[in-house]
Amino acid sequence: MTLENLQQLACEIGLQKYGNNTSQKILIRAIQKHRGEEQCFSTDKRYNCILDCEWKDSCQKLRAVWLR
Repeated sequence: MTLENLQQLACEIGLQKYGNNTSQKILIRAIQKHRGEEQCFSTDKRYNCILDCEWKDSCQKLRAVWLR
């Protein structure tokens, strides 16, 4: 999901306070919080993640790049 898509999703669910300069990590965590999910995106929990959420690919991709 692109940053533009995340901004649109945040706007659609009522998270109006996030502007164009908001990072992917902040937007995803805000969406997770709004949905009542754990705000785990790009935290240390990604190293042992067993969840199958819509952010997993992006979260795991960040992990793989960092470990290289």
